[in-house]
Amino acid sequence: MFREWADLDRRVWRMAWARAINTAGMSLVMSFLGIYIVADRGYPAWLYGLCALGANVAQSMTNAWAGDLSDRIGRRALITGSLVIRAGVIALLGAQILLDAPLWTLALNFVASSALRGCFEPVAYALVSDVVAPHQRIAAFGLQRMGTNFGWALGPAFGGLLAQVMPYGAVFFLAALGLLLAAWTTTGVPESRATAGREVKTSLREAFREAFRQPVMIALLLASFLFSLVHTQLFSTFSIYLAERLHLTRLEIGLVYMINGAGVLLVQLAAIRLIHRIGIARALIGASMLFVIGYFAVGLAEGFASAAAAVAIITAAEVVFAPAHQTAASETGDADRRGRTFGIVGFCQILGVACAPLLGGSLFDALGDHHVAMWGVIAAVAAVNVVVLTIFAALRRRSALHVGG
Repeated sequence: MFREWADLDRRVWRMAWARAINTAGMSLVMSFLGIYIVADRGYPAWLYGLCALGANVAQSMTNAWAGDLSDRIGRRALITGSLVIRAGVIALLGAQILLDAPLWTLALNFVASSALRGCFEPVAYALVSDVVAPHQRIAAFGLQRMGTNFGWALGPAFGGLLAQVMPYGAVFFLAALGLLLAAWTTTGVPESRATAGREVKTSLREAFREAFRQPVMIALLLASFLFSLVHTQLFSTFSIYLAERLHLTRLEIGLVYMINGAGVLLVQLAAIRLIHRIGIARALIGASMLFVIGYFAVGLAEGFASAAAAVAIITAAEVVFAPAHQTAASETGDADRRGRTFGIVGFCQILGVACAPLLGGSLFDALGDHHVAMWGVIAAVAAVNVVVLTIFAALRRRSALHVGG
């Protein structure tokens, strides 16, 4: 596996490093935004969920738009430009928090930041898919996941520590510097595809219409939505729950997230080897089963140690699911329009991200004192995804047999 990583195109490594820096900067602050709005400012959790819903719907739209656009104009300009502009938006959000600005102004900036993220994620994944051979995809996407979680291993812990010694809003300026550094890293990434003379004019409406004509793609899009609906609870409702119901400090919450990020770094290599051994479909189904167990464990948690143990289970699911899912998206879509494929898959993922805080916030308000019931609902959604992915596996196998025949 180390030799396989060594053989990867240098652009794959640069993008993984850019993801690490970007994620470290953003997780300094975004892990605690829900706590700031609900615990510090006194707004109800469902209202934070509504703000996050609007922000992530904006990201889902730009995911689809930017992925399709990158097939026409190239990848790098969108990747670098979105990081630079987002740095300014994040700095402005920090200033608003320092001034205790009204929630509606914070929400507008939250929307802008999320929309800009949508110009980075699908395009970056498409670039990686462009420059690797099919047999390298699992390793390449696993490396991207390690980059993201290296950032998660550092960001929340340092964010929790910084919150003890400086105003929360001031930490956003450090996050903005991280985004600028990530943008600088991507300036050295050569373009991954020739765009001169290319005519790719398919509209987004037609892109979705074409996807919905393929049962295997419908199953993948639904699974992408459900995965994000479940997984995002770890980074939205979970932090509020730890603070308000388990009474953990921000430093302890940061350490819990550090376990998630460090866990990915420690076991991602083993997860990649496992995916190679059992195949994409079994990896997706098995990881979703682990999500069911992990979220039930959250409902049983009583303090720092048991919460950390639950996060460890969810982390094990994440490290298997993410590279398998990205590889499945790369193999299921049109090889000539990977940007569009990752765009519409990203649209469904971020739609799940958008709905997750609203779902989690509503469950927190209604069932927050009934821990097992609250997190049991989330586990049930993960169980539904097991069924959807089982259907996806059958359709994928049937499609492969049809092509082979």
